[in-house]
Amino acid sequence: MAGCATLGMRPHETPEENLFDEYFQKGRASEYKGDLVAAFKQYTLALTVNPSNQEVLDHANRVESSLRHLAEKHYREGLKLNEEGKYGRGRQQFLIALRLWPDFPEVIKTLTTRDRIQIKRYVVHAVKPGESVSKLAKIYYGDSQKFPIIAKYNNFTDATRIEVGQKIKIPEIEGMEFLAGKESIETEGLEPVDLSLIEWDWEEYALEEREEPVDQVAIYRNHGIDLFRKKHYHLALVEFRKVLNAQPDDRFAVLYSHKSHYQLAMNLFNRRDYLAARDQFQAARRYRSDCQECDLYIERSEDLYKELHYKRGIKFFDRELLSKAIREWELVRLIDPNYKKVNELIDKAKTLQKKIEELKQTQKS
Repeated sequence: MAGCATLGMRPHETPEENLFDEYFQKGRASEYKGDLVAAFKQYTLALTVNPSNQEVLDHANRVESSLRHLAEKHYREGLKLNEEGKYGRGRQQFLIALRLWPDFPEVIKTLTTRDRIQIKRYVVHAVKPGESVSKLAKIYYGDSQKFPIIAKYNNFTDATRIEVGQKIKIPEIEGMEFLAGKESIETEGLEPVDLSLIEWDWEEYALEEREEPVDQVAIYRNHGIDLFRKKHYHLALVEFRKVLNAQPDDRFAVLYSHKSHYQLAMNLFNRRDYLAARDQFQAARRYRSDCQECDLYIERSEDLYKELHYKRGIKFFDRELLSKAIREWELVRLIDPNYKKVNELIDKAKTLQKKIEELKQTQKS
């Protein structure tokens, strides 16, 4: 990675400083590769050596912000999957969120809180065509939203996937009316148990969880937008370039790349750095071909650039600073050789410069 220092001990560096550098450079390398979990760990270690280093603090805060944002995304997805009865995939999302943010309070609560429900007995129901777990909850409890009770009691990881003929245990819950009716359904006696003590088999999903990749593109995108809002436009463009390398048509990366170049261009234009501004407006236009403001400012930047250096050349010429006058007019000629007879002015200045030099040589002799 560009800019990384050698990790070996440098002259006059203490062991603590060397250790700090090692942690910091490893953190930067991990962040560059997109492994934010490893990067945050290394930055944290660096801060144990030098807690007041502002550069590391900035890196650590930025990475932590990205990790928390991504963790919240997985948490919300887990809640959505749970509401759909897809508990295995929901837990998978919760575990990913917890890996990204180990102290995520809502995730910890979700994974550790258990409903204490006493079960008196259960009936065995053979699934009929058109039935679902939520429909069974409606039949037996009068409330389709109570389907998680059935799902958990049967150790379902996905309550949306049951088959006709499949036998499902419907538990009778203490304090809840059980609407089994007088249908011919097999009934088995059961000692009261605590539903919270029933463990789910997550082995299959734990394996999948380890294989699911972290959405690095989303991290780059969110980081870039955050940098843009903080007006760090050059840094934002670095992040959006990473997104576009992976997803060339990402609409947010394209939009914010345009806006970042445009803001850089306006800053340069206002500082009268017209040629650099023109280049940034041209870059902005590549991300939005219908940018009329870009076309306008490209033309204005070139016109102002030519006029600025043309007038500077006139001032230098009037003060007989001929070399400086020539340099200014040559800058104009590179953009527009026909601008205000600049070629004639350069020739005139060079001729005068030659005569002055000849006069000096005559006086010496």
